[in-house]
Amino acid sequence: MQVKAVFCAIALATSGTAAAQVSGEGGPIRVTADRSEVLDKERKVVLIDNVDITQGTARLRADIVTIEYGGDGGTTTTSGLGSNFGDIRTMTARGNVFYVTPDLKANGDLGVYVASADTITLTGDITLVRGEDVAKGDRLVMELAAGKTTLDGGDSQVKMVINPGEGNGR
Repeated sequence: MQVKAVFCAIALATSGTAAAQVSGEGGPIRVTADRSEVLDKERKVVLIDNVDITQGTARLRADIVTIEYGGDGGTTTTSGLGSNFGDIRTMTARGNVFYVTPDLKANGDLGVYVASADTITLTGDITLVRGEDVAKGDRLVMELAAGKTTLDGGDSQVKMVINPGEGNGR
């Protein structure tokens, strides 16, 4: 049964409809975790402990990731490996959430990817690093297709340390 769960999680993660769950680049999604549980009736896969998900040059790490998928298991529009899972609708990462791309590093307590909006939202004690610049806040929204990042301070203000580059005309 454990082998089936791991196979199902891998099949889901490499489904052809999962174009931009971790990265705006698209492509195959690679998943590792200490354990996976497939909840067919709930249309979910739960990845538990040491979860590491990569797609292209983007990486998501967390303690637990829950992937919710659509379709009814037999009438999806995809074919091939993972086609019975349907489309990935959301991914929710909990505990020690780290999202890393070549351009940024962000961490928080909770991360949610919503496929219909193509956004990743991190909440809870956010640290965002771009090069040598560091920003802290409470809620980070990354609109993947638009390449837009918004950081909110929550009950306080956003705090930033900006290190101007040498090529800025000075």
